[in-house]
Formats: sequence, structure tokens, C-alpha cells
Amino acid sequence: MADNRADKWQAAMLTSAEPAIIGRDLIGVITSWNAAAERLFGYSQDEAIGKSIALIVPEDRLPEEDMVLSRIREGVAVNHFETVRRRKDGTLVDVSLTVSPVRAEDGTIVGVLKTARDISALKQMEREPYRLAAIVESSDDAIVSKDLNGIIQTWNRAAQQMFGYTAEEAVGRSITIVIPEERLSEETTVLSRIRAGESVDHFETVRRHKDGRLLNISLTVSPIRNASGQVIGASKIARDITESQRLRRLADEASRAKDEFLAVLSHELRTPLNTVVGYARMLQRDDMVVTPELRDKAVEALARNAETLIKLVSDVLDTSRIVTGKLRLDHALFDLGDVVREALETQRRAVQAKRLRLHVHIEDNIRILGDSDRLRQVVWNLVSNAAKFTPADGRIDVDLRRKGSLIRLEVQDTGKGIPREHLPLIFQRFWQADASVSREFGGLGLGLALARYLVEMHGGSISAESAGPGQGATFVVTLPSAAAILAQDRNLRQVKP
Repeated sequence: MADNRADKWQAAMLTSAEPAIIGRDLIGVITSWNAAAERLFGYSQDEAIGKSIALIVPEDRLPEEDMVLSRIREGVAVNHFETVRRRKDGTLVDVSLTVSPVRAEDGTIVGVLKTARDISALKQMEREPYRLAAIVESSDDAIVSKDLNGIIQTWNRAAQQMFGYTAEEAVGRSITIVIPEERLSEETTVLSRIRAGESVDHFETVRRHKDGRLLNISLTVSPIRNASGQVIGASKIARDITESQRLRRLADEASRAKDEFLAVLSHELRTPLNTVVGYARMLQRDDMVVTPELRDKAVEALARNAETLIKLVSDVLDTSRIVTGKLRLDHALFDLGDVVREALETQRRAVQAKRLRLHVHIEDNIRILGDSDRLRQVVWNLVSNAAKFTPADGRIDVDLRRKGSLIRLEVQDTGKGIPREHLPLIFQRFWQADASVSREFGGLGLGLALARYLVEMHGGSISAESAGPGQGATFVVTLPSAAAILAQDRNLRQVKP
């Protein structure tokens, strides 16, 4: 009777035990399966008892069962064996197994008793430091930890790349090795906030590389706490923002240039439009006597300002085509001298109005292969600028001649000149020495940029020279002659296999 009660007590203990307790025979068939085993592995007693223990053993772990069984047959228990088992839903679980032999009354080993504990949380805790360490080490951002005295405790690979110090050189030294002297007060402020348990987010500052150069960085600093919540140090994440700041400046400059350009464009369009509208309304009035002289003046003003509007719109459209890569040239053989004469003719009225002396030298038969309309546009821009910036009674010299295999066009004036510091800038789009709408000279700042692009599309170059303000300016265009281009083309065809 006492033995029966003991058996029932033992059965109840196994059923209600917190660890999963599984019994199996020596060929691997499950003979007992407590409630904790049901919770851990997902199988009920009815589903598990009578099945092979392989029910919960992943295929790649089956050899472990053979090893354990061989130990049990020798009467040796296996204690705290950490492994992986499979739940009913297919997920894997980290377990710690304790396996003991089950003996008959005569001491013969007749089965195996397994106790399995879920150690997933423990394993996760063990793996977490390694995972975090891997993240820190592989991060593109410099991640550094320090104690509350500013002594560096850890230094990842990105910190080495950013600041130039190896971990061996940095760990154990003060964080001030990367802080410029004039920025040391920042470190005091940051540490005081860290001691108070506060974080510092995206603080943009400057730090110093090992070689002495300065770096623009963004810092995020967080307190490090121990198990009791006490702040014991700080973790710093530093990101190099030198390039992002450069791009931000470029974006700001582009936005500012766009705003200035739109203001100038609005002014440049409004001026001729006002003239066109004014004269058009005058001609429409029935109560006003329009003499032939006034009509001629109005028509001339309408034509002149319409041409100005066409030029402005054409420059903007050409710039757009250049930016999008849609500007194309129509190549043909022609005499560049004829193109220069035509461009000068369109400027004759402006030259005469300011009593400018125009001296022209054009060699005969200057043959070139290119787009005559686009090169006429180049000459027009250069002569137009010379007329615009040269005061009354000044002089403009235009010289076109051969120079070896090149064609050389020079436009020289006695105008207001160009400061030396502006010479590298004058061929940039939208650049003007005075971009205000109240400036003395009009224009969008596109003419010279278009001229350079068109000349370079023809395989040539353009340059500017000036001795300074009030000393005039000289623009020189060089282009390959038609003979040089054709000779080069023949040579290329001969080289081809």
C-alpha cells in the first residue's frame, strides 16, 4: 500500500514539475511526458507518448541522441547539456538537458529520464553583447565610450578611421585628444548633462584628427548606466558631416542664385515689356494724333524691345538645353568672316549710338566646319558685351585671322574692365559682378556661359584678359580650322582597322 502511494506521489511530482520531464525507453520511444513538456514543446501527452524522441530533435542534432544513449548504457548521467530542440510549430528552442538512467529493481538500465529547461532567454542574453559588439564594430559611425572623467573605454573601427588613432592609442587616454582647445568647454557641458542622466542629440561641432586637421561632426551622447541605474559613463556616436555641410552650402548657394536669377529675369523681362505695352497702347488710342515721326519711333522701339525679349528667352532656352544635354549643332562648311560681319552689322546701331570707334580686321577665306548660327551667337555676345560695357567715344577692335591650324578671333574694348578676382568666374552661368536689379548694366549673366559652351562644342576655347577696372577687356576665341578638322578625320579613318 505504501509503495502504491509512493508511485502516485512520484507520478504527480513528475506531472506538475516546472522543468519538462520526459521518459523514453532504450530504443528512443517516449514513455512519459509531463505538463511542462507540453508547454515547452507544444505536443500533448497523447501526441507524444509512444512516438520517437526524434519528434523534438532536429535532424542535424540526432547524433547527440546516440551519444547520450551510449553514456546512459554505461550508467553515466549527462548534466546540463546545452543543445537545441524543435517545437511542434517548427521553431527551435535552446534547452539545457540533464539525462539520467532509469533502472529496474535489479539495477538493470531500462530507460532514460530527461529534464529539459528552456534557456532561450539566457542564450539571448549571452548572445546580445556579441551582437551589440558586432554592430558597434561594423558601424560607419564612430562609437566611443568613456567614463565620467572623460577617459576613453572603447573605440570602434570607424572611430579609428575618422580620427586616425588606433584603439590601442586611444583607450585609456582622455577624450580631449580629439577636441580642439577652443572646444574643451563643450566637453564640460556635455559631461554635466550626462551626469544628470540627460542625452545630447545631434550636436554639430568640430573635432581634431590625429594629423591635426579639423573635422565637422555631429555628436549624439547618451549616459551609460550600471545594473542599479547609476550613470557610470557616456556613449558617443560621431558622424562626419563635412560632406553633408558642403552639399548643404551648395544647395543654399544654388537656391540663392536661383532667387537672384529670377529677380533679375523678372526685371529684365519687365523693362522691354513695359516699353512694348506702352507704345502698343499709344498706337491703339483714337484720341491721339500719331505723326509719321512718332509712328516710326514707336515701331522702332517695338522692334528693338521685341528683339531684346527674344534674346532673353533664347538665352534661357539655350541654357536649359545645355543643362539637359539637348543642344545640338548643325555642322556645315562656311566662311567665319561672313558670320563675324553679320554679327557686327546687328550691333552697328548700338555702336553708333555711343559713338564707339569700331576697328575690324578679317582675313579672307577663313573656312570652318561648324554651326554658323551658333558661332554668330558667340560673336554677337562678345561684341554686344563690348558695346555695353564701353563708355561713349570708346573703341572696340575685332580681329579674325589664322594662327597655324587654328582660327583666332579677338574682341578688345576700352571699357570698364574686369577685376582680376572676377576673371575665373565670368564664364559661369548666371554670374554677374552686380546681380541687383538696380545695377547699371542689364542682362541675365548667361551670354558668356553660352559662348564658352558653344565654342567648346566646336572643339575650341575662349579666354578673357583684363588689366583691371577701367582698363578694358580682351576676349579671345580659338577654333580649329576646317582643314585641321578634315585632316584629323582622315587620319582617324586610316587608323581604323
